[in-house]
Amino acid sequence: MKKLLIIFILIFSIKGFSQDSYFLGKTNYCTPEKADSKKIFEDAISALNFPKNYLLPTVALFKTAKEDPKYCDVFFLAGYYARLQNLHKEALVLYYIADSLAQNKAPIFKQNLAIQFMRFGKVDKAREKYEEMVKYFPDNPEGYYGIGNTSIVIGDYDKGLENLKQAEEIYKRSGKVKDDVVYMYGMLYAMKEDYEAGLPYLEDAYGTYKNDEGYLSLYSLSLIKIGKSRNDEKMIKKANKMYNKIKNKEGVPDIKKKLAAEFS
Repeated sequence: MKKLLIIFILIFSIKGFSQDSYFLGKTNYCTPEKADSKKIFEDAISALNFPKNYLLPTVALFKTAKEDPKYCDVFFLAGYYARLQNLHKEALVLYYIADSLAQNKAPIFKQNLAIQFMRFGKVDKAREKYEEMVKYFPDNPEGYYGIGNTSIVIGDYDKGLENLKQAEEIYKRSGKVKDDVVYMYGMLYAMKEDYEAGLPYLEDAYGTYKNDEGYLSLYSLSLIKIGKSRNDEKMIKKANKMYNKIKNKEGVPDIKKKLAAEFS
């Protein structure tokens, strides 16, 4: 169950990741010691727009990281390039170095490192990074959101909901609440078997996630549970309709068992 959930929320984490002004090349968290290091960093930022040419900037970034070992930004960008090329072990190491060198000044470093930890199943390590984000960047919603995300695997759903609420309030101040937040509310409530509380959120998320089988699993489970408790034939019929849309009935073992018990 844990491995499948990690794969699921890794995708969810990436959806939640918001690219910020850092990738415009205007921000550096460390000062390069070599005169040409900043130029190589800026050129590599520009080269992100040309995926076919990733090899050359990657080589340049690795060389610069070796020659300018305190320049945290070049380590981070090298890690970002490595991840784009599915060099995930290398990305993890480079993100870790970048975050260490930045000395708690770069939320984007911590966020990417947390997501990379999740990729390798290191949920506790990811949680640590999200908690550091909350500690050092309390006005950044992504740390709270990440804690909510890791709660899906760790199982401390109430803590996840508490932090998700914090993320939601910050998102509201800066604009529209993300659909991912709405869905995660529904997911966390469903995971803690509070189907009544979670169903409204799952209903609201339908337009965005109606083709997502993880979503359909939780949505149909919530519908059938509530429909049976209310003896609501219309809701039960809707639950069956949603369940029949799921092509891969295997899914996460724990959810699979609950679905099989309700729909068999």
